[in-house]
Amino acid sequence: MNRDGYRKISLDEILSIAKENGGELKFMFARQIAPYQIETTLALLYIKKIIDEYGDDVKKVILDILQWGEDNFSWDNIEKRIFVEPQTLDEKKYYIAAQSRSQLKKNIKIKDIYLDIKEIGKMIKETGFEYMEKALGYLIQKGKVTKIKVNADKGKVIEKDAVNILDFWGLATLYYIGEKSKDIFGIDKYEIKEFKDKIKLANGDEFDISGYELIFKYKGKELKFRVYDASHINEKESKRYGSEKNGYITLSLYSGSGYILLEGDPAKEDQKIRDFYRKASRITGYDILLLLVDEEELIKRKIIDKDSYVRLIDKNKNNYIIDAMKEIWNIK
Repeated sequence: MNRDGYRKISLDEILSIAKENGGELKFMFARQIAPYQIETTLALLYIKKIIDEYGDDVKKVILDILQWGEDNFSWDNIEKRIFVEPQTLDEKKYYIAAQSRSQLKKNIKIKDIYLDIKEIGKMIKETGFEYMEKALGYLIQKGKVTKIKVNADKGKVIEKDAVNILDFWGLATLYYIGEKSKDIFGIDKYEIKEFKDKIKLANGDEFDISGYELIFKYKGKELKFRVYDASHINEKESKRYGSEKNGYITLSLYSGSGYILLEGDPAKEDQKIRDFYRKASRITGYDILLLLVDEEELIKRKIIDKDSYVRLIDKNKNNYIIDAMKEIWNIK
């Protein structure tokens, strides 16, 4: 353990980790709802670079995207609000929540938020985001549309067709990965389906997990991307270690079982976040393995501004962003 509670690793160190795990590399994102497209794209480019450079030693890559549905929603937190009021890099903004802004400003859990199908459809029509259309189509086909009653003007209650925020953005993230992988990995097809599995953490605790997964092959290696709500894991581990709610406890136990966290630099976060890292490491005995996915270089080069890292990438900017990332991080 070190006093920071995390250990930054380089792409070169990935090689030894792969060898230790029989050629399997396991990564994780931990965002309450979904990772942002800037960091998701960079993660895909990193995975490509790893396979291209260490192909003989890497047999399989898994990326688990952890959601925290039991967390409280906060309107003032842009990293949460962006998923009910998405904004593109071109500064187009869309309010897609089924509930009103005033309802979302109350004490509401993330898992209890629903998105209005009609408003999602309007956003898709204007932006041309095919991956969102596919995500919405999947949920409609699988019968995961819910009719919810919400407060309207003048005390009226109206009914809307809606989908759960975790389902929609989880699937949208996987479809985004699939579509971007056509450009990045050169694949021509991919499959997304529901999954159920078990996961065993470093302390021996085992959990059922379920959600959505995307699988394809690149240079003979299997790449698997899974998204699921890990709130039940976080809740049990926080109670086990007698701590206040601290998601980094769960992440440290994932790292102890071989997972590498894809995240920005904790040194640039506020003191509260740094304390969470340290406490999680101290009480579990495991540092969080950290591969930095940081937008700082993009900001320095004025490719995006400091408030844009959470925004959706417009279709006409996708190739520009990918090419810039490849040049900055020396990825072919």
